[in-house]
Amino acid sequence: MDFANTKLRTPPVLLASFTLLLTACAGPPVKQAPLTQHHSLQPEQWETTINAKQKNLGNQLLALVSEPALDDLVRDALETNQQLQQTALRLTEQRLLTTQTAAAEKPEVNLQLNSQRAKNTNITESHALALNLNWEMDVWGRLANATSSAEATTRALQLDYQAARNSLTSRIIQRWIDISLRARIITTVEQRLISLQKTEASITERFQRGLGNLADLEAARASTARTRADLAARQQSQADAKRTLNVLLGRQPQSPLPLAQGELAIAVPLQQLPGEVLAARPDLLAAYERIVAADYNTDVAYKALLPGFNLTASLSQSRNSLSDLLSGSSAWSLLGSLTAPLFNAGRLEAGKKIAEMQAERAFLAYQQTLLTAVQEVETALSQEYTLEQRQDYLALASRHSDANFSHYQSRYKDGLTDILNLLTAEQQAFDDRIALLQIQQARLNNRIVLGLALGMGV
Repeated sequence: MDFANTKLRTPPVLLASFTLLLTACAGPPVKQAPLTQHHSLQPEQWETTINAKQKNLGNQLLALVSEPALDDLVRDALETNQQLQQTALRLTEQRLLTTQTAAAEKPEVNLQLNSQRAKNTNITESHALALNLNWEMDVWGRLANATSSAEATTRALQLDYQAARNSLTSRIIQRWIDISLRARIITTVEQRLISLQKTEASITERFQRGLGNLADLEAARASTARTRADLAARQQSQADAKRTLNVLLGRQPQSPLPLAQGELAIAVPLQQLPGEVLAARPDLLAAYERIVAADYNTDVAYKALLPGFNLTASLSQSRNSLSDLLSGSSAWSLLGSLTAPLFNAGRLEAGKKIAEMQAERAFLAYQQTLLTAVQEVETALSQEYTLEQRQDYLALASRHSDANFSHYQSRYKDGLTDILNLLTAEQQAFDDRIALLQIQQARLNNRIVLGLALGMGV
């Protein structure tokens, strides 16, 4: 691909590319509803299927979650996160580099003052004041191309900074969801311990009536001990997750964290055709700006092979006395020069080829970013459909296992079944409750992933 003659100076026209790439994508439509509601979803062409009843959520990830406490956490993190601050510093550095590059197009004026005192037979003094001007005449536009490349790089870094802000917001929301749902799972495990204690009381009552044996009590106590071990492990994981989130927030690991109040409900982020919303992804726009920068760099490398024109002017004054420097007539000179590369052992030609290859790599990176963006949206949409199906099935399984547990409780009290059947039914009932919470957690997180994939941020 010849990038030397390729001009990519117009704004990116992305929708046509998106339409071509998304035509073959298939996946499930999504709906606007809390996760506690279940409806049937059938796979269709997701790029043309939009629920008209969805409210307009804009492009803000936090709009998907109605939790004021989470808004405060994200706002604090955007100000204190160290990695984000480093990205901001790199952006500031690039802006200064762009200023330096643009300054090369302008004339450079220097003021020079020289004073000398010498003793031979007598003591003599000489003072010289000069005003020098140097200017490279940008006949071929090489310096302008270098400035345009630096500006495109600055825009790319600005978009990288926005992508970093979006990614940080997404990670905070996901970790906060995990901690909130993990707290509910821990509560469920604690409820299981209470249930096991009631089972032990029931065994003791039956034993006192001569209907049970000590082996039943030992089996129940073993189940209680395993549950306590499971609870300790979950509490440790919860503490670790809180410390990790606090570090992400730029706070002390032991800082308190607010949890979700009540049932969590996250909206489905899809509001427009994916081809339209993908155009707003900062990583995709940054990849395009890097193509523009590489294209200008190719022009710079090519024009380095052409002759250069320089203008030098000088206005000087020399006197024996410092007080007389500004009096009398001044000497001036004006010099124009033309330089052209004749022999440099192929250095400039190699530089031109390197720039062309870098431009081609930037174009390939853009294509890869585009395909990755489409894949992320497609995967998240497919996950939304699959996770909803799994949640429906697990909710049904949980209802049945709860009924089964209740049935075995009654049978055990009547002496119609043994303790192992009761403990197995009890374990299955609580395992299904935990699995249902975990699938809800996965579905909530997936909606944040989908929002980020669609270019939503802060």
